[in-house]
This record gives sequence, structure tokens and C-alpha cells, in this order.
Amino acid sequence: MEITKSCGNVFLDLGFKPALAESLRIRTELMIRLEDYLKQQRLSPPQAAKRLGVRETTVKKLLQGKIGVFPVDKLIKMIVNAGLKVEVKVVKSAR
Repeated sequence: MEITKSCGNVFLDLGFKPALAESLRIRTELMIRLEDYLKQQRLSPPQAAKRLGVRETTVKKLLQGKIGVFPVDKLIKMIVNAGLKVEVKVVKSAR
């Protein structure tokens, strides 16, 4: 079995075009942070929905990892509604 070292973005490793791979990476990171927050707060889906300003079905999709449902702006809105802050850092690519 051959093991290939990741470039740091699994979506790029899987062959997605760079812009889409980066979008998927960012969305995944935001979703993970939101899920961690909900677990730490021990919120039920109805409580989480109220806190995040979304429907309970949206919370369930978040917890199921349905990344296609969540554009970056929607995730940021949910994070801000939770009382959290998003910081953005842009750096030159290593490519």
C-alpha cells in the first residue's frame, strides 16, 4: 500500500479544483467549529436552532455534515448568532 502525504487540503488531494477545494475546506472548518460549540453548550437541536437563528432541520443537516447545504455566508451568520466571532486571514499560496 502506497501512502501519499497530504498537501494540507484533503479536497485538493481528492482532485477538486483549487478554488472549490479551498471553499470546501473553509466550510468544513466552520461546520466543525459550530458542531463543537453545540456539543460544548449541550444544546438540543431545538435549542441550537433558536440560538443559531435557523430551523431545527438546518441544525440536523449541520450535525449530519451535509456540506452542500451551507455556503460560507450562512455558516458565518450562524456563528455570529451563537455569539462567536470569525477571523479571516489571507496568505500567499505555497504553490
